[in-house]
Order: sequence, then structure tokens, then C-alpha cells
Amino acid sequence: MTKSIARNLLIVAGTDVVLIAGSWYCANLLRFNFYIPEEHMGSVIRFLPMMLAAKIVLFYLFDLYRGMWRYTGLYDLLNIIKAVSAGSLVVVALISFTHGFDGLARATLIIDWGLTLFLIAGSRVGIRLFSWLGLKDGLSRFGLLDLLKFRRMKKSQARLLLILGAGDCGEKIYREIRENGRLRYEVAGFLDDDPEKIGKMIHSVNVFGGINNLPAMVAKLRIEEILIAIPSAPAGQMRHILDQCKATGLPFKTVPSMGELIDGKVTVKAIRDVDYRDLLGREVVRLEEERIGAYLKNARVLVTGAGGSIGSELCRQICRFHPERLVLFERAESALTGTLKNAEEPVTRNGCIL
Repeated sequence: MTKSIARNLLIVAGTDVVLIAGSWYCANLLRFNFYIPEEHMGSVIRFLPMMLAAKIVLFYLFDLYRGMWRYTGLYDLLNIIKAVSAGSLVVVALISFTHGFDGLARATLIIDWGLTLFLIAGSRVGIRLFSWLGLKDGLSRFGLLDLLKFRRMKKSQARLLLILGAGDCGEKIYREIRENGRLRYEVAGFLDDDPEKIGKMIHSVNVFGGINNLPAMVAKLRIEEILIAIPSAPAGQMRHILDQCKATGLPFKTVPSMGELIDGKVTVKAIRDVDYRDLLGREVVRLEEERIGAYLKNARVLVTGAGGSIGSELCRQICRFHPERLVLFERAESALTGTLKNAEEPVTRNGCIL
């Protein structure tokens, strides 16, 4: 365990000790209307070490000290509920077997469970909020008075983005844009053809309407860039979306299909320009390059129609496998000249004579 990890563990565990002790004391205050009788104060102090030891051990066993709390999510909150509940049950069992409940108000145990859950979960969510707001970076570079000014400046430099698709993919993209301070984007809204989503909000951002409203919304919201976040869209729908995007004259990109991503995880890094594969409605064919290379290497190959789009691309791909000679045949001399210009060198390409 490195020094930084050990230090962070001690800080988090120490904070939990303070919160657990405070929760136990406040639970007794609430039970007795903010005045703890002297005869009960002894029980409060006597049970505190047992409560601290049991809960800290349970928190450790439930991996509460292994989480990266700046990424706190619903799973982490569910784990906190389990850990706090298990800790409270263990405390009740220990008290019943060692001391009994004489001199102890049982309601304090229930109040203590609720306060502990609130404080422990709140501390983790606070770390997540601290990280999300960028306060750590902001405070390290600016003073407190300059922090809000810095965030406004950062927001003013962002490009306004409109996301097409208000599903899981669009929501994940929005979260990454919002949480990654290095991405100079601000999501202005969503568009989706699902009537049940129109008029709703995703993380306080509106779903304004269907895809057909794209030109009007671009003008209304002063959008600067468009992102297509519908990886499962069929070819016909994708062509319609692209027509709408082209009509706006703005730059637009898309998120790859789920088959192109590992475990279906969508990230901003996976965003790319729209390609022909998006219009085909099928996965890209993976060639058996070893077999093709064995067939073409050191061979003399003739390509007819070499000046067309298919023929010229075919020539470029064949050159990758190092044939001895590649003969280009084309009736139109101008088209053939264009194919030759696309070669890396005027006469040869990858060692192949054209």
C-alpha cells in the first residue's frame, strides 16, 4: 500500500469515526428532546467504543474504503445502505448479549441507523459533488473569490452541442461531457423521435422534440455542433438523420455501434465522423488478410475499371499485400490519372510497380 493510499484511507476512516460518534450522540439528543439525562449519559459513553469498532469493521468488510468516491453511483449508495444496516444489526446483537438494554432507550438505535446512513452517504456524495464541480482543480489554481468567475469563463468558451437521441447512449455521453472539464462542450438539449421522451428532461436538460425539428432547434438554441447518439439506428433512419444534419450546415459526428465498443461502454473518445458503414445498416466485413496476402504477394494483378471509386480503392488495398506488379486498366484517362495521384509515390506504392 503506497503512502498516498494509506493516507487517504486514514482520512476517510477518521472522518467516519467522527460521523459515527456524532450520529450516536445526536440520536440520543433527539430521543431526549435535546437534553440527555445524567443516568443515560453513562450508557451513551459506554456503548460508543463498541459502536465505533463494529461499524468501522463492517464498513471495511463491505469495501467502503476501497471505492473511488469521486465516481460515487447508485451501486455505491446501495453498498453503503447494506454496510450501515449490517453495522447497526451487529451493534444491537452485541448490546443484547453483553449488557442488555437496561438503561438504553431502544429508539436511539433506530435514530442512530438513520443518522449514520445519512451522514456516511452524504460524505461520499459530497466528495462526488466536489469533484464534479471541479472545485479541486479550481481551488488549486484560484482563490475562493475567483472560482465562480473561472467556471463562468470556462462555460463561455464551450461549444453548444445538440445530442440526437435521448436514450442510454445520449445520457452517458452527456454525463461524460459534464464531468470531464477538458471537454469544451455544453449540451444545450436533446432531440428524440420517441413521443414519451419529448418534453421530459435528462439531468435538467430538455428533450425538445423529434429529429424533424433539428433545423428549427439549431437556429433557436444557436447550436454549433451536432452529435448523433443513436448507435442502434437502422440504415434508413440514419440516412434521414444525416439529411437533416447536412441541411443545418453544421459539423456533426456520431457514436459507433455497440458492436464496435468494448462491453457496450460509450465514451466521448469513441465519437467519430459519420462513415459509409453507418449507412449500410450492417457490421463491417472483416477480411482474412493472411489468406489474401498469401494469394496476392509477388503476383501480377490486373484491375479493370481502376479509375472508378471501387477500382481505385481496390488498387490501394491490393498494394498493401505487395504484389510484384499491379496493372491498372481504364478507358477514361483522366480517371486513371486520379487513381495514380492518390498513390504514395507517382510510380510505386508499397514497393509495387503500377
